[in-house]
Amino acid sequence: MNRHLPSLFKATLLSGLVATLGFPTIAGAEALPAVVERVLLQQPSVRSAQALLNAAESQVSQVRSDYLPTASLGYRNSKSRDETQGVPFDRTVRRGDATLRWNLFNGGTDFYRLRATKLGRDAAETDLDEVLERVAAEITENYADVVRLRQTINSLDETIIRQERLKQLVAERVNAGRIPPAELDLASLRLIQSRTLLGQLRSQLTTAEYRYRLLTGLPPEQLVLPAISRTPQEANTSQLIERLHERNPRLRAALQRVSARQAEIGAARGSFMPSVDLEFSKRLNNNTNPVPVTDSDHGNLLRVNLDIPLGGKNLARHSEAIERHEAAQADADQLSSDLSREIIDIHGQLEEMAKIDHLLEQRVLSAQRVAAAYELHFEAGRRSLNDVSIAQDDLFEAQRNLVESRARQTVLQARLLSLAGELREALRTRYHPAPIAPELLRSLPAAPASMLAASNVVPDTSINATPPGQSPVADVEARLGQWAEAWGEKKYEAYRALYVSDFQPSSRRSTAAWEAERQQRINQAISPSIRIESLKSAAIDGNRVSTRFVQHYRSENFSDTVHKRIDWVRINGQWQISNETARPRMPVKAVSAH
Repeated sequence: MNRHLPSLFKATLLSGLVATLGFPTIAGAEALPAVVERVLLQQPSVRSAQALLNAAESQVSQVRSDYLPTASLGYRNSKSRDETQGVPFDRTVRRGDATLRWNLFNGGTDFYRLRATKLGRDAAETDLDEVLERVAAEITENYADVVRLRQTINSLDETIIRQERLKQLVAERVNAGRIPPAELDLASLRLIQSRTLLGQLRSQLTTAEYRYRLLTGLPPEQLVLPAISRTPQEANTSQLIERLHERNPRLRAALQRVSARQAEIGAARGSFMPSVDLEFSKRLNNNTNPVPVTDSDHGNLLRVNLDIPLGGKNLARHSEAIERHEAAQADADQLSSDLSREIIDIHGQLEEMAKIDHLLEQRVLSAQRVAAAYELHFEAGRRSLNDVSIAQDDLFEAQRNLVESRARQTVLQARLLSLAGELREALRTRYHPAPIAPELLRSLPAAPASMLAASNVVPDTSINATPPGQSPVADVEARLGQWAEAWGEKKYEAYRALYVSDFQPSSRRSTAAWEAERQQRINQAISPSIRIESLKSAAIDGNRVSTRFVQHYRSENFSDTVHKRIDWVRINGQWQISNETARPRMPVKAVSAH
């Protein structure tokens, strides 16, 4: 059995361990890592790469056999009409011979050929890794694309509902003679434009869902926008490029082929050298009737052949090997340059999109408030229909841009990880669902989870309202205990899960920068402990709770005490931290170890 086959079967085994590994999911949603692991081996490109790897293994076995001697057996059974001293007669010959030939020296041709085929086998194995990473990135992109189109369509559906309601109001005013009929035409035009765009988006969604079925073999049921936690190394461009050159499967395969071409030069150079063969022959039996005057009945033969090649064939073969090596080296250099530019471009896009993510949320919030206010102003006769239509269009475009930005960030990060050959591993260890807050995709004014505590906007308390008999304060204080416990036990993943997905610290750093800093500090702390005292909690409404307390932190080499405020928001029935501020109670001091 091929020693590389387990690398493929690993994906099948992992697909059965998805539940055991504990991928974070939303009820009813199919996690992206489970989809990737389940369908990876079904792709024709993966099967082709595996077949080429098996073929490369067979080539290694073929070349390795050239080191072994060649054994041959010969048997002769003949009848002839001979003549001796003018007397004709019939002669029969039955003879058996055995020969053993062994090449002792051929200028190192066999050695270099074996080295070249082994490097070719390694390149084929790396090609398989590259195909697996590329297919994983393709599935991730398609998965995110389906989610993006569905959320965009849902947002447009709400916009159309509002436009239909507005058109009905305009029609009533036109019939009453309060506004000119052209206003009704304007409302109809806006509605037609939105329905036309809806048809285009649904067509795109049909294509994306069909592609998803082709990739996975199943309909896209209950998908949720995926995300992959970033590491500090991914924020450094120079480190990314260095890791690319070390781990990119395509580049590694190209460099392995360069080395294989170099070995082929050695094999071609060996053809200029003499070839020394050792041959041992033994006659096993001889039955000739009638017996000739002289013949060998049994015998041994030891022969050493020295072949010296002449002509220009070997010279041309050597020149061909040199040129092929030069071409392979040039291809590898070009690939290295192209990949460096690609990773810089993707990294730059990802960083810029992360910087403006909170601005896109703020744009949605502002557009929601403007659209709602303009509708009220229109009913009061203080705004024109055109103002209201523009505000509604702006709201949809803001929501659409937010959805596309979140999906695009996931796709770009997947491409970066794929270029480094780390996407499959990252999906297994750093994946988490990152759905956009439903309030941001509605047409009514709302605030995102990360801004609820600091915003003066009153959210719709009918959503996720607290069930009778349950206390938001009690639930939040229990979650606060889990927060302190996760921190003290250095469980970063559990600690991070208590914050909203788009959490931003008060310093206005990006979410990725905050995650990297917190993960580093939590992991490097030595025997940390967190003690909370003077806890005061206040429920703002059924979905928001504010907690204030004094936090005592202590580890083997650091301690401090701060006044802290943490604001919580309920999302999908779970309390999460939306805002966190700290104010020193006393100067931070270092604690010497004794």
